[in-house]
Amino acid sequence: MPAYMDDAWAFYNHALGELREWHMTDDPILLRDAAEKTWGAVTLASNALLESRGKNPPSGTNARMDEIVGLENGDRRLRALNLSRTFKNVKEILHQDCFYEGDCPAEAVPRWITEDARAYLEDVSRLVEGARR
Repeated sequence: MPAYMDDAWAFYNHALGELREWHMTDDPILLRDAAEKTWGAVTLASNALLESRGKNPPSGTNARMDEIVGLENGDRRLRALNLSRTFKNVKEILHQDCFYEGDCPAEAVPRWITEDARAYLEDVSRLVEGARR
C-alpha cells in the first residue's frame, strides 16, 4: 500500500512541476503532461485504496472504477467522499479530454489538478492510513 501512495504523490508532484512550468511558458504540451501525470497519480491512489480494503487492484480503468463503486456501495463514509465521481471526472477531463484530445480549458484544468485531484489523493491517503491501523 505505501508504495502505491508514495508513487501517487511522486506523480502528482511531477504534475505540479509541469503545471508551474506551463504557467510560465503557456506551452500546451506541459498542461497536457500535467493532466496525464495527475491521472496517473489518481490511478495509483485508487490501487492503494483497493489494496487497503483487501482487493487486488484490477488492470483497466473500468474494472478499477467498478471496484471503487463497490467499495462505496458498502460504506457510507466512502460514498460521502464521492471518490467514484472524482475518479470518473479526472479520467474524462484530464486523461481523455485534455491529454488525448488536447481539449484543455486553461481555466478548468489547473483547478482540477490542484483542487479536485489533490483532494482525492488526500482523502485516499487518510483512508489507507486508517486501514493500516
